[in-house]
Amino acid sequence: MNNTQQEFIKRYNEFIHSLELIDIYVAELTFKRLENIPEDKQIPVKVTVKPTKNEYKKAGTDLYEITHRVLFRLEYVEEEQEKLFFELKVTFKLFYRSKRELNDEIFKIFVERNIPINVFPFLREIVCNSMYRAGLPPILIPLMKPHSDLKKEK
Repeated sequence: MNNTQQEFIKRYNEFIHSLELIDIYVAELTFKRLENIPEDKQIPVKVTVKPTKNEYKKAGTDLYEITHRVLFRLEYVEEEQEKLFFELKVTFKLFYRSKRELNDEIFKIFVERNIPINVFPFLREIVCNSMYRAGLPPILIPLMKPHSDLKKEK
């Protein structure tokens, strides 16, 4: 590992250790039920959870506003074809305070490792409630397990 990588890991970890989540809320939410699920048999269900937009901006002294949009899709497989039956799009706004600067380089890692962990409990609740409102049984979304710290290679 070269000095540049070591310095980045140090800056990233300093940012993480000085970080405080101030607020999180849903800025936008849409969902739709597209098709009925066959009830007469057990069918495999494919779950897709992926971020579709991530951006940040400085919102005050040591304060950062992050926009994190997530797409959640459920498809069932029938006769070797995937059929979309539920789709949810949600945009979260997160506000963090940090004495360390957030820049593009740190944000790239932060959005992959930390934001999903902060958003995930809210996403699980939203998916469960939205599926209920769409007349579908709830689904338990598996845990997210990204790393929170970068480690020095030996």
